[in-house]
Amino acid sequence: MKLPDHPVIRNMERTGYPDGKEPKQPICPICSRKADTFYVGERGDILGCEECVCARDAWEI
Repeated sequence: MKLPDHPVIRNMERTGYPDGKEPKQPICPICSRKADTFYVGERGDILGCEECVCARDAWEI
């Protein structure tokens, strides 16, 4: 008699996540794109993500 695997094991085998659902990816409040990194100002306000914020040379601006 073979016992079935625990639901967490079955979900991990099938989807790679314990609950069977892919985690929601954060969305940038500025450009509405999926992002891994948010850039935050000194006051804690979100300035943007790696897609909508770019670095510029201070001597060229």
